[in-house]
Amino acid sequence: MNYDNLHELINRYESNLDMLYNEEHNELFKWRAFKTWQDEWNKSESAFGSFADRFTAAKKDFDLFIDNSRMHPSTGVVKLWEKEPQTVESLFKDVLFAPAESIADVQNNMDRFLDGYELLRQKYFHGNWSYKQDRHSASVFLAVNVPERNFVFKSTEASKMAKYTEFGLDIGSGTSFRLPNYYALCEEIVNALKEHTTLLEKHFARLTDKCFVDESLHLLAFDLLYCCKAYNFYKGLVEPVTRKTIKKKIKPEVSAEELARLEAERLEKINDIQAEIGDLENACSEYSDISLIDVQVEFKPYGTGVVVEQDVDRITVRFAETEKRFMLNSKYKVRPKFENDDEIVSAFTEYADIVERIKQLRSKLNNLM
Repeated sequence: MNYDNLHELINRYESNLDMLYNEEHNELFKWRAFKTWQDEWNKSESAFGSFADRFTAAKKDFDLFIDNSRMHPSTGVVKLWEKEPQTVESLFKDVLFAPAESIADVQNNMDRFLDGYELLRQKYFHGNWSYKQDRHSASVFLAVNVPERNFVFKSTEASKMAKYTEFGLDIGSGTSFRLPNYYALCEEIVNALKEHTTLLEKHFARLTDKCFVDESLHLLAFDLLYCCKAYNFYKGLVEPVTRKTIKKKIKPEVSAEELARLEAERLEKINDIQAEIGDLENACSEYSDISLIDVQVEFKPYGTGVVVEQDVDRITVRFAETEKRFMLNSKYKVRPKFENDDEIVSAFTEYADIVERIKQLRSKLNNLM
């Protein structure tokens, strides 16, 4: 574990605390969301007319915690409850929130919840991928329900923190995902946060009576993960060794003053490119969070199919007699159609353009190194 990098990231978080917690950036909404959920969800049975009423009140302050411009999983909960209220209620109370003796049991509950919920979504809203739940949304529900045990999870943020801190365990993804390893990473972060007493003093001083006071620091650990990526706190931080030898060519006839000027220009260009790459990588998260697994499609040569694998804008569709891979991009006309096809294709075409721009910038960066 690279503790030097971890503590430097915590220092950067602390130095930007006023910006993070101000009204414009409003990262404290997460603590308000936790407080509202705890207050509403734990009220007596007689306080609400139904599960949907309780759920709607409890998630009132979630803002962009789960839903965004394209994905609406919390909205989907209420919509599915309207179809099968007892099933949805059981998925939360008897599956996702079921007792768990170990973190492996927590992951098992999460997986069972996601599988059961997806079957229900396919039954009633098979074409509406925006109602899907994923590991992030499930982790939010787990964390707001039992904050002192659980951590909010986001894949890209976790991977980047693991990379820069040289975390030794593989968090994995998809079927190889390992929640115990992710929780182990978060516990390392919590232990490091405890050493930053001035940060903790500032943080708790900023919490109002509308915020959840999380003495376990589990939510603060996630916020560090999130903000490091969202605000590019990794900029200028030494990356883990790549084993690539970097050779700088210096012409001996150039004066020391000219060398200094050229070096300053080189560093400025590097900083500008790294900043743009960071912004573009943040933009990619919006698209990588879109899950199309189990969504139904139509394709004239093969009929109705279901998406069984996805690598952001690359999907594998299982038809009755075959499986085919497709790119989701407006450049590729021969492909299956979704119910809301224009919206999906437009989103992943934008994603492809961003990825191409990142490749171009990385090429420029390599030339400058």
